[in-house]
Amino acid sequence: MSLYLMNDDVNSFDYVIAIITSYFPSYNALQAEQIARIVHTAGKCKIYSGFAPDIFLLYAKLQKSGLNIEIKH
Repeated sequence: MSLYLMNDDVNSFDYVIAIITSYFPSYNALQAEQIARIVHTAGKCKIYSGFAPDIFLLYAKLQKSGLNIEIKH
């Protein structure tokens, strides 16, 4: 399963970068900025792959933070 960050017209680049780096310690600010730019231009970007329990927990946290997230198999 994978989590995808989807484009929206609500959240700023800085906010998206802050959320990504806070929930994914393996991403630094530069990597999070690159993800935000990919999402802005391509409409979506895969940000995490893993097993169901982790995916659902991260999905809920990111949704609560206001990001547009999708789970794909």
